[in-house]
Amino acid sequence: MCVWRGTVGPVSPDPINDNGLRLLELCRSHDLYIAKTYFQRKIIHQYTWYGNDGRTKKMIEYVITSKRWRSLVKNCRTYRSAKLGNADHRLMCADLRLYLHAQRSEKRPVAADTGKLKQPETRQKYSIEISNRFEALGSVYSTEDLWKHIKSQASEAAQLVLGQRSYPKTSWLTNETLQVIEQRGKAKLLGDMTTYRRLNGVRNRLIHRDRTQFFARKADEIELAAKKKDMGGLFKHLRDLTENKTLTLGTVLSRDGALLSDEGSCLEWWKDHFCSLLNNTSSSAPPNDSPSQPCSQTPGTDIPPDEPFSPSEIEHAVKRLKNNKAAGICGLNSEVLKYGGPAMLLFLHTLSSTIWQTEIIPEDWRKGIIIPL
Repeated sequence: MCVWRGTVGPVSPDPINDNGLRLLELCRSHDLYIAKTYFQRKIIHQYTWYGNDGRTKKMIEYVITSKRWRSLVKNCRTYRSAKLGNADHRLMCADLRLYLHAQRSEKRPVAADTGKLKQPETRQKYSIEISNRFEALGSVYSTEDLWKHIKSQASEAAQLVLGQRSYPKTSWLTNETLQVIEQRGKAKLLGDMTTYRRLNGVRNRLIHRDRTQFFARKADEIELAAKKKDMGGLFKHLRDLTENKTLTLGTVLSRDGALLSDEGSCLEWWKDHFCSLLNNTSSSAPPNDSPSQPCSQTPGTDIPPDEPFSPSEIEHAVKRLKNNKAAGICGLNSEVLKYGGPAMLLFLHTLSSTIWQTEIIPEDWRKGIIIPL
């Protein structure tokens, strides 16, 4: 093996055949090395392929990396017990340790379980908790301090009363099927091919049964949610049945009637469309007979420019917020603001009035995270 020094380590593979020589020549010409040959393992942890007879074994999978990154590979071995369906190959893994500069980012708050606010007693308890936390503002005067105080206190109160929102994932396979899969894997590791083949058929039948029952159960849940007009639950069950598909760009017709299907042409068409749509300089407004007379009131403005928001306007805006919407980086859902009670409305009014007077918005809002008032 001294001929292949630097490419092959002290752990020699199987007797090298013609394909093995080609692989070694490729590694030596491109300054690569076979990581598996540098870690001493039991012989059973080196074979990666087993024949159907249960006796034929080969090492035909390898982890090959550049010699420049040799120090990054910390371990390389074959895991015999990994479940890979009916494949006759074994799972090979390599442990790599990368030394990268950490990019620190602000930790995203965990969303509260706002579904509990549908219960009147929980809603009242949350309102009381908000009122107790917002009784004394202390020396908080600036816009940034006001927003941080509201965000922190509302988040802590929601976590204390409502708890964190969880998304449990349950497997559609039954315990009986999982036990048969485990027994089948143990039989293959022990070389009991008769038991393995028998359990293989049992496994396939049980998986087919569990899949059929899962789809039937989901169909009943979707039908029940549709009858109750529970759109949130309906779409949740539909998402459980659908796969994550990559969105594709639809075809469009060009100005001369040609069909555009490739991504570049479609994007260019949409770009031209919105440029002409949003930058239309033609004016359809009727001519002004007296241009010298200034407008007495700005169109679409209901609030005088020298007065801040009123408490009733803040309450009306908060009531219009829609439920079951995702929270932003601040972690505050619309339900957290709506059911906070009079104390929450008071502090939102104070925050809005301060922003109106100082014309300074919080730092979070500058990043595009704007409270929905």
